[in-house]
Amino acid sequence: MRQRMIIVLRIDDRLIHAQVVIGWGRSVKPDRIVIADDDVAANEWEKQLYTSASPDFRVSILSIARAFEQIDGGVFDKEKIILLVRGPKDAMRLLEMGLDLDEVNVGGMHFSEGREKLLDNIYLDPDERDTLREMVKKGITLEARALPDSEKVILNSMVV
Repeated sequence: MRQRMIIVLRIDDRLIHAQVVIGWGRSVKPDRIVIADDDVAANEWEKQLYTSASPDFRVSILSIARAFEQIDGGVFDKEKIILLVRGPKDAMRLLEMGLDLDEVNVGGMHFSEGREKLLDNIYLDPDERDTLREMVKKGITLEARALPDSEKVILNSMVV
């Protein structure tokens, strides 16, 4: 597997926003931000919106399957990337396809109906909690940090 170029796989329901571009981008200095999201990849207006939100980095917006194909196929081998997904199920799909990572950053998962608070910026519905629990069973470390220099909180025991 060719995943050494992935700096972080981040679950964030807002995908690209200032915290990702400025906070993560300036700190870890990626060459590219890859958004793996089936809905955004199919919507030209949203693709333009997300691409323009990150003028300092190249942005690729791909379906989840296409993102895995390009990562696994070596398209990004010479680049450091931040890989963004909207929710735990999308991250799990990538892992089940063969993405070989030991750690997943759980970023913003904001309040909505049916979600319960885990941490200040992380709210989960039962399905999301189950998906994170499955990641833990696969040996994935789930960590929460808003920014790279923030204190890392390990979530594994909170979701099992």
